[in-house]
Amino acid sequence: MGKVFIIAVREFLAIVATKAFILGLLLPPAIMTILMFALPLLMNKKPPTVYGHIALIDQSGKVTPRLVDAYDPAKQQERKEQRDKAIKDQMAAGMKSMGVDDKMAGEIKKQMDANPATAQAANIVAETNLILQVLPPETPVDEARQAILKATGREKAEDGHASRLALLVIPKNAVDSDKEESGQPKFGAFQLLTAPRLNVEVQSDIRDQARKAIVDTRLADAGQNIDRIRAIMARPEVEEKAVTASGDSKINAAAKMLVPGAFMFLLWISVFSSGQYLLMSTIEEKSSRVMEVLLSAVSPLQLMLGKIIGKGAVGLLILALFSSAGVAALIFFAMAELIAWENLVLLFVYFLIAYVVVACLMASIGAAVNDINEAQSLMTPVMLILVVPMMLWFPILNNPNSTFAVVCSFVPLINPFVMVLRICGSEAIPMWQIPVSILVGLVTVVFMCWASAKIFRIGVLMYGKPPNFTTLIKWIRMA
Repeated sequence: MGKVFIIAVREFLAIVATKAFILGLLLPPAIMTILMFALPLLMNKKPPTVYGHIALIDQSGKVTPRLVDAYDPAKQQERKEQRDKAIKDQMAAGMKSMGVDDKMAGEIKKQMDANPATAQAANIVAETNLILQVLPPETPVDEARQAILKATGREKAEDGHASRLALLVIPKNAVDSDKEESGQPKFGAFQLLTAPRLNVEVQSDIRDQARKAIVDTRLADAGQNIDRIRAIMARPEVEEKAVTASGDSKINAAAKMLVPGAFMFLLWISVFSSGQYLLMSTIEEKSSRVMEVLLSAVSPLQLMLGKIIGKGAVGLLILALFSSAGVAALIFFAMAELIAWENLVLLFVYFLIAYVVVACLMASIGAAVNDINEAQSLMTPVMLILVVPMMLWFPILNNPNSTFAVVCSFVPLINPFVMVLRICGSEAIPMWQIPVSILVGLVTVVFMCWASAKIFRIGVLMYGKPPNFTTLIKWIRMA
């Protein structure tokens, strides 16, 4: 075991002691931190004001007064302030859904309001300086739309309001139904023609104001109280809570999707990063004939075990650092309850199973080929199998106790990834499935180590034409 340990330390330091690895560990959190603070500063420039006019052809003769009122300068500014407030409310609701307590959310909002840069960053809705130009109802649409061709949607202040940014055409049957279906009135559609580069928010506002004006006109014609109808139809708010033995608690909707996905991606990244290191180092040492020098001092089995253990330590380091950073972030934002601590232990258990299986595959492929191009043909079917949990993330997460999810939990190669998804999901799984899945994983580990050792012993000194899977099976049987 002394030689195996020496090889493992060598393999570990060969990766960890490099600048590329250190930068790879530090850059992602550093970039995230920089973006959190720099993005508001980069976004603090006020959006450009949109100038121009909207032409209206109201063939019904009823909607015009409401749209004229909607595009009064004071009303445009009021809508902008309402949209700005809605964005901030959505940010607050997002923090609430993620489990951020009211005190922490209040502090974050206070800091945003106190910081001019972040306060301006939230002010992302474009200013508008639009005028509604009412055209005669009999104006030909083709003639009116020609003026839009001269506009871009990015006019400057000096252009005034001469540019026609949009054309609204409201036919009579959009307000007064001319036919019925199943006893209910059926209305026609209105047209909105815009300049190619018109701001999306402005275009959405024109569309929304036209819809509101048409609906209000329909309600008024039907003798209904418009404000009362809108109040009745307003979407009711809901306060969701989960009932637990310790009392009611807020439901973390985002956590139901993000936490299991984060666990699986963390497992995937740590396993395949270390597995990729193992594959590359094996191919490099074989192609440069360094492998022959190493085999003069150790056996193929010792060399393979040392490489697997050394690169496994690299993956374990990646897993420990990033999981610790994630847990620290949750604690900082008062969301530690999103993580079940026993799931962290199981994450490391399943990492060991998944890594050894993948490492055995990588070591076998690396020993059997002469360069990375030859490895691709053998890697493709392996990767197709191992990406199955990624492709089936949502079906498994939505129904973790379905027959399909349970069966996948006991399928070799993919069961560690599936089980990490299931144990971190919102629905509890039967306890017996955890030890059984671990047992299946351990049996897979034993088999893969046995098969990989046979392939490694033959392939590591084999040069020439790369083997296919049939040849690898023959190596396992004959070694």
